[in-house]
Amino acid sequence: MFKGLKMLSSLTLRALALALLLSTAAGTGAHESSAYVQDLQDSLVAFSASDFEAHGPRPDSFRNVDLRYRENDHGARSYMLCGQVRMGAGAKADWADFATIKTDPYEQWVGGSATDMCARAVPVSPSGNDLSRELQMKLPGNSSASKS
Repeated sequence: MFKGLKMLSSLTLRALALALLLSTAAGTGAHESSAYVQDLQDSLVAFSASDFEAHGPRPDSFRNVDLRYRENDHGARSYMLCGQVRMGAGAKADWADFATIKTDPYEQWVGGSATDMCARAVPVSPSGNDLSRELQMKLPGNSSASKS
């Protein structure tokens, strides 16, 4: 009987240790995931600003910019920055959808393909964290906030 109690106690301790280990790993994974998403967001904002600057014309403003993802059939996520850009001054300048997709290192799409891609993507932050100002600030020579 003592041996059975000792074995049960040993199994209970192992189960408890495993549960603690898994909960710690889950907490660490969530923290790493949050840091990963922040780094990904920062790099996509920088890539997007660099691409707009390099290919001109210089954007006048951005709106509704957020980080999104799409999952493939195997559950792997593809992250992208989605939003709208207005190039050209004046009230007649149109807004165009854009998507900056994390590849190696990135691709940027403006117009129809971006519209479709972003419409099928899921926002990473459901609270609607608008990254328009951050993107506007990354443009060289710009120190003002985005315009609406």
